[in-house]
Amino acid sequence: MIKLSEAVKEKRPVTCLIYCAPGVGKSTFLGIIGEQSKGNTLVLDIDRTFIPTMSKNEVVHDFDRIEVWEVDNVNTWDDWEAKLKELKQMKEDGKLNYENICVDNLSELERCILSDLGSKGKNKGVPAQADYQYMQFKLVNTLRFLKSLGCNIYLTAWEINEQFQNPDGSYYTRLYPRVSAKIVDNICGLCDVVGKIRVDKEGRRGIQLEASQNVYAKNQRDTRKGCLVEDFINKGDEENG
Repeated sequence: MIKLSEAVKEKRPVTCLIYCAPGVGKSTFLGIIGEQSKGNTLVLDIDRTFIPTMSKNEVVHDFDRIEVWEVDNVNTWDDWEAKLKELKQMKEDGKLNYENICVDNLSELERCILSDLGSKGKNKGVPAQADYQYMQFKLVNTLRFLKSLGCNIYLTAWEINEQFQNPDGSYYTRLYPRVSAKIVDNICGLCDVVGKIRVDKEGRRGIQLEASQNVYAKNQRDTRKGCLVEDFINKGDEENG
């Protein structure tokens, strides 16, 4: 039993999904998280953009508390399972000393898993219908598992836009994370925060945290509707006391 009056005062780990177009700032966001956090940060690097981005040394300069595990983007299914098992064993052994665990990025992980499963099938590299189901269950179960580790979870994804029709017949375009349509609501529902990185005319990067007709976003952790990327942790902590 959880006493609500005590639970709301407790600072619990956050689960966050940040998305945007390629090259806009997802990897930099994770680097800022790692630099500003007091504890260690683990980045599970799937798309191989994190280290090159950090090596430019433009925004993030302190890498001492950031560790990177590169995920095999060919034999992805087995390698991903092995890394999750390693995290589980570290948790059981009391050696999981990460404040943050980051997945960079979920969109590429999805494609790598499908490509791997397709290459092992009988359709000349094309994933079978069952492979899509394997991938979808794997991603959702992965997020549930990561949330059980007691760390802050940060996911990144590319964005996709799709056209929708209003009841009056008019159309609008909506941006949301590039994740399989059958599980995107499930993935976003398991996150406390879903934000889209935007760049203004001056080149400043901010995160939209409030949903609009054209952008999927949500913020269940504080009252902010948006913030600068570099203020995501610090200003949020100040608002939460």
